[in-house]
Amino acid sequence: MTYDGIDSLSSLAEELRAYLFSLGAHKVGFADLQPYRPVIELEYGDAWLDYPRAVSVAVNFPRAVLDEVRDGPTLTYVRYYDTLNASLDRISAYGAEWLDVRGYKAYPVPASQMVGENHLRGIFSHRAAARLAGLGWVGKCCSIITPDRGPRQRFCTIFTDAPLPGGEPLTPRCGACRNCTDICPVQAVKGVIWQEGQPLSERLDVAACHEFLIGIRKTFGKSVCGRCLAVCPYGRA
Repeated sequence: MTYDGIDSLSSLAEELRAYLFSLGAHKVGFADLQPYRPVIELEYGDAWLDYPRAVSVAVNFPRAVLDEVRDGPTLTYVRYYDTLNASLDRISAYGAEWLDVRGYKAYPVPASQMVGENHLRGIFSHRAAARLAGLGWVGKCCSIITPDRGPRQRFCTIFTDAPLPGGEPLTPRCGACRNCTDICPVQAVKGVIWQEGQPLSERLDVAACHEFLIGIRKTFGKSVCGRCLAVCPYGRA
């Protein structure tokens, strides 16, 4: 079954959104990837060029749990980090199947799967999909910041060729705030506002961050920190 016409496409988007909410999603947005095909091809090759749209899904991280990590990660934080990733994988798998049975291609991108020689990147950026869908902007901490929850959520992505209406990216609203920069224990966050086409190295010392996370992993079994997320003024209770 496919949908034709503006009204039908709107119906498709709203049906999918309602279904994903029923699975536990807290935010759902749709991204038109076509204008960014050259960037996607440069970063990821031709693997995703058959998918002109992306569905971005967020689930909220418990505020009280994230507040605890200002001085470093806790076992509770690690537990919910894994729990929410599992929830996102479930939502994206069922969402992809929902699209598949309606005649559309769909590929669920795992919520937290690191690949590459140093395991420092995913097979696609959930941040990019969320930004293009208009759910939030890329903050100085390099996480997606949404107006109501700040960085206090996690994301997954579903690639598809379903003709879903794209969102409108938001302009960064971090301003002069330096909370995430000042709390970083290795000064990896440089305090630079995100700009289109800007190298990640201008905003984040990836090597310093990675080395610090390796040390965290020895204690908690997972490379997590979260301090920069806990101090963001957006979404604070």
